[in-house]
Amino acid sequence: MCAARRFSTRPLPSPMVAVVDDDPGVRRALSRMLRADGLRVASFASAEELLHAYGELRPNCLVVDVVLPGMSGPDLLDRLRARKEQLPAIFVTGRIDTEQGLKLRGFGEIPCLQKPFEPALLIDAVMHALGRVSAVHP
Repeated sequence: MCAARRFSTRPLPSPMVAVVDDDPGVRRALSRMLRADGLRVASFASAEELLHAYGELRPNCLVVDVVLPGMSGPDLLDRLRARKEQLPAIFVTGRIDTEQGLKLRGFGEIPCLQKPFEPALLIDAVMHALGRVSAVHP
């Protein structure tokens, strides 16, 4: 006798994106953009705050400002990589000259969006980083 298989109809939880930006207004705006696309979001004012919560949070993707007080965005990724954490990331910045500096530090493969940017650019970058098709541009 073969037991009937049961499949859960509960949807899988949406991916968790951690947003790290020291500007509260930018942090709120980035979080809203991502939540509007159905993603779960946790936001942090500093890299250190994220590191403190990282073990419990286990995000699927990071959206991180390049320039932060204390530990910078690239320093945060270096720290995570040293801990063998290889999650996708998107840098955001208000500086024009940032992209070249990121390439020199070995972060050339990570998308870098210059503030201000259209919400669709952020959603596309996050969906691409998560290996999903963007809901904005199918």
